[in-house]
Amino acid sequence: MSQAAGAGCLKDEKEGRTRRMGSGLDAEELRQLYERFAPVVHRRALALLGRDADAWDIVQEVFERMLTAGARFRREARPMTYVYRVTTNLCLNALRSRQLREPALLEAPEAAALTPGQWEAADFIRHLVGRMGERELEVATLHFFDGLTQEEIAGMLDVSRKTIVRDLDSIRKKAAELGRLPEAVEAGRG
Repeated sequence: MSQAAGAGCLKDEKEGRTRRMGSGLDAEELRQLYERFAPVVHRRALALLGRDADAWDIVQEVFERMLTAGARFRREARPMTYVYRVTTNLCLNALRSRQLREPALLEAPEAAALTPGQWEAADFIRHLVGRMGERELEVATLHFFDGLTQEEIAGMLDVSRKTIVRDLDSIRKKAAELGRLPEAVEAGRG
């Protein structure tokens, strides 16, 4: 057997057929998923992290997760929901790690094509890392950066809208204490 058929996919040289990977994804499915989602993952990671090399690392990690958690990925009603959640969580983890390694370094995004509101929201999220819990950061990212409504966030995280309202109130209170509520992003949102 060789690895010639693709990452995690074994080619049986005697029979000349490709076997599925442990996740249930075959090499062709993985290629199609990469073509469809890699640009989206890279744009999101670049916008949140501000570094092209770090964004490509996140792309690789997202697809590694798809391979190792293929069954979970396949059960998602909307694959983009899975991709956004995994990308967001990996980016927030990378920001936490960066804060530990480089505490004084706060960067502006490199070549990300962001609106002024998104740039302000990304800066806001980077500032909150280490000051808020994991779910609060995820809710803040989905609300302030992505512009999702409370209902959309609740559906994506599989919690009640009331929980999201409480989370956003807590985020706003903590952000106000830090003097870092992004006004341009917050204007007109409920």
